[in-house]
Amino acid sequence: MNQEQPPHTEFGFSVAQHQAKADSHPIRLVWRIVYTLVLLGLLILLSMWVGRPSAEAAPAAQGGSTPLVLAFYYPWFDENTWNYNIVPDLPATQYVSRDRGAMGRQIEQAQAAGIDAFLVAWYGPNGDSNQTEANLAALLEEAAARNFRIGILFETDSPFMSGTGGTATALAHALSVHASQPAFLRVDGRPVIFFWRPTIWGVETWRAIRDQVDPGRNSIWIAEGVDMSYQTVFDGHHLYSNTWNPPADLGYTNQKFANWTATASQQQGTYKRWVATVMPGYDDTRTGRGNAFATGREGGAYYERSWQAAIASNPDWIVITSFNEWPEGTYIEPSVAYGNLFLDITARWSGAFKSGGGKAEGAAIAASAAPPAPPALAPPTPTPVTEPTAFVAVTLLNLRAGPSTDHPILAQMAQGAALPITGKDPAWPDWWQVSYGDSDGGWVYAPMVEAGGPLEQVNQVIAPGPVLSAAEIQQVQLRLASPPVPSIRLPEWLQSPAR
Repeated sequence: MNQEQPPHTEFGFSVAQHQAKADSHPIRLVWRIVYTLVLLGLLILLSMWVGRPSAEAAPAAQGGSTPLVLAFYYPWFDENTWNYNIVPDLPATQYVSRDRGAMGRQIEQAQAAGIDAFLVAWYGPNGDSNQTEANLAALLEEAAARNFRIGILFETDSPFMSGTGGTATALAHALSVHASQPAFLRVDGRPVIFFWRPTIWGVETWRAIRDQVDPGRNSIWIAEGVDMSYQTVFDGHHLYSNTWNPPADLGYTNQKFANWTATASQQQGTYKRWVATVMPGYDDTRTGRGNAFATGREGGAYYERSWQAAIASNPDWIVITSFNEWPEGTYIEPSVAYGNLFLDITARWSGAFKSGGGKAEGAAIAASAAPPAPPALAPPTPTPVTEPTAFVAVTLLNLRAGPSTDHPILAQMAQGAALPITGKDPAWPDWWQVSYGDSDGGWVYAPMVEAGGPLEQVNQVIAPGPVLSAAEIQQVQLRLASPPVPSIRLPEWLQSPAR
């Protein structure tokens, strides 16, 4: 206290201050109540905002052991697609692929069926008429709003990519632009890309491409096909289709490629993922292809067996061919003919697969969910192969007079038959010439056999042309004669008419 200040002054101030506090007490009480109510309201709003799923929230990260269910998705349909002359069935709701409303509906249908991600067919970033780039970007945004994921099915034979340089540029774009989006499919933090028909180029070409665009191997590349040598560059394997003509045993086929993928892991010293394929059926008879065929859906029974065979092979992931490949008749999207049947089947089997962790337990759960499938054939015990040999891998294989389905069938070979490989025509890379009887006149389709032995020793040969009449040969010669094309050399079988 200040000794020079009169004592009454301090006392007077204290009294006045006390009186002021007493006078303002009701007002301050009101303000405190108002302040408390406002604060409580803000806390309630904050808790509601935090608890609400964010439309921009990134999907949950996936670990390498997560049993994913994926589906191939095609983003290029328009108003002219939905015609029974083009597709075997029609969508329950017709759409165009650029419609974001259709994208959102399809994503939600897939989620309800237990599908974790679409693998979107992609032709690369360039091309005026290439709608896959814009539609992929839109799908990533729609997926992010629904906590769904999108990966890429890299269409290696895209008409908008020129050679290996174009492929490298497209992959660099995919990894730097699309893979940076929150909805892009990642496993253990690595973006996932599936590749259609990588055999368009050799293994060393792919190694050079990957060294250029992904030198640190920071993404996951899954190869397609039957040639396991590509696993020296890729990180896993899948079959786009295992519904073949003639049909193969699904259990045997899945187990064979599962074993081959495991062997590749041992040989390369790095883990290779086995991705088993399930299909509802197949029907590409409206595509105009020379080798078109149909495998019936059997009211869903074929799809059930496909799931059983896939789960029994203990895959890391399962991929559905397909969500909406309508021209090839592999769609599971709701349709006029089947309604929601195939999405309902998908929901049941995807649940069985995931509840078993994707391993043997899943096969046991799956087996109790549907009628048992015929027992799969046990893979043959490997034996040393000293000569180039083709082992028939399907139930029944056509042996033809030349390397195409336009050639007549010489014989039908049973599964497990061993045929010595005697030649290969570089113009027909998907066919082997094999010894048949006393001649080397037979040809087999490579994806339907297991080729073993020193294949580098196989001689190059010139395959026979189809057997044409003199009139047919003359017609072809007339077409090639005008205008002249010096770069085209007529094969020997076109030089003279058939006798």
